[in-house]
Amino acid sequence: MNVPLGAGIVAIGKASIRYLNLFAYKMALGLYFEHFKSPLPNSGLVSAIWRTKEDFAKLGVPKELIEMMPGYVTIQQGKWDTQQEFEYRFAVNDNDGIFGCLARFRAGLFVTGFALKDGDMLPESERGNDWIKPNDLLTILHRAEFEKRLQ
Repeated sequence: MNVPLGAGIVAIGKASIRYLNLFAYKMALGLYFEHFKSPLPNSGLVSAIWRTKEDFAKLGVPKELIEMMPGYVTIQQGKWDTQQEFEYRFAVNDNDGIFGCLARFRAGLFVTGFALKDGDMLPESERGNDWIKPNDLLTILHRAEFEKRLQ
């Protein structure tokens, strides 16, 4: 097993789960911004989940997610390439302001996120507690539903 020098072990519990949930939402919002060149307005909605490599170890990343997101990006600058550390797949609907992404960090953390420019596109009956407005982002750290991994 290749463990980076100086790496530590982290337990995943209520506090760290909240921060991982927050990170997942920030990642979805950041990649939305990257593609639309403007932040998601507060009339929009965002939802995100994170998974570990262990979650995908047995069956792999769901094929439906990969097929749903045909775009692929990694960061490259000259010969410098971050594909081993960060890459993501995405899909964008420019007309309706819809964005979806599946990001991979190193080999251990995956984030799936969706953002809608117009939150009214998603009927209230189909919204779970996991769809939030961008200005509610920091409430993730205080809301009970975010102290566990989202499904």
